[in-house]
Amino acid sequence: MRTTNAQVTAIMSNSMNKSSVQLAKLMQQMASNKRIQLPSDDPIASVRLLRIQREEASLTQYTTNIANVSGNLSIQETNLISTSDTMLNIRDRLLWAANGSNTSEDLAAIANELKSLEKTILSFANVRDEEGRYLFAGTLSDQPAVEFDAVTETYSVIGNNKHREAAVANGVLVTENVTAVEVFGAGMDMLNDLHGLITMLEDPALDATDPAVRAQIDSTIAQLDLTHSNLLGAVTELGGRQNTLELLNESNSQVSLTNKKIEGELSTLDYAKASIDLNNYQLSLQATQKTYIKINGLSLFSLL
Repeated sequence: MRTTNAQVTAIMSNSMNKSSVQLAKLMQQMASNKRIQLPSDDPIASVRLLRIQREEASLTQYTTNIANVSGNLSIQETNLISTSDTMLNIRDRLLWAANGSNTSEDLAAIANELKSLEKTILSFANVRDEEGRYLFAGTLSDQPAVEFDAVTETYSVIGNNKHREAAVANGVLVTENVTAVEVFGAGMDMLNDLHGLITMLEDPALDATDPAVRAQIDSTIAQLDLTHSNLLGAVTELGGRQNTLELLNESNSQVSLTNKKIEGELSTLDYAKASIDLNNYQLSLQATQKTYIKINGLSLFSLL
């Protein structure tokens, strides 16, 4: 079968075009240090890279969530510990009030100190984070957790006992709040008992020797101890959550490191091999170009 000059020219031109495309692609890979420029370069590896990138995006969000939750837990823990200290101060004064040698004036002075401590506990119960959310109000974080009604002279919970949760790892949710109900009880018995006792002790007509006074003090101490026990349980739980967050954050970091290693293996260009290929493509293209020029310049007059 006879091959015409036009056919030879077309074959040589096509070969040069292919070599040029391959050379340009390789140079682009070397410039970006990325083996895969288009999904078609390696469809299987491209799919794996997309999965890794999605997982990395999730891990980044988990890291942010862990930092936010950990910060909230720290604020809650700090306030609960301060509340605990305040309760212990209240208990000391209640024990002092229970001393049978106190006069009515002594009890009134103790009541004045207790009133200040009562307000301090209320402020801790209604603490807010930097975004203005009430931390102990459950999911109703736009309103205070506890409210005092000046008409009825009683405390009540206006938040709820529901928990906010945040995703901190694949399939893992962590509770990010403690509620006032968990610490003080739904009826706010401790604060109500304390407020009632303060009102009693402030009464100028109070008989310090009345057995009802000692009974009310003892009842308030018992309720205080129960509430304090609940508070310490909440502090312990918060500490446990912090430990969990630290472990999950470390685990997420390890997963991220593994992903980056795999991503590098899949996408990073092998420069040693690429350099050899570059040299081969350049030699091949040069040889093809020389051959094309030589063949294209041939004619019957060259043989005469």
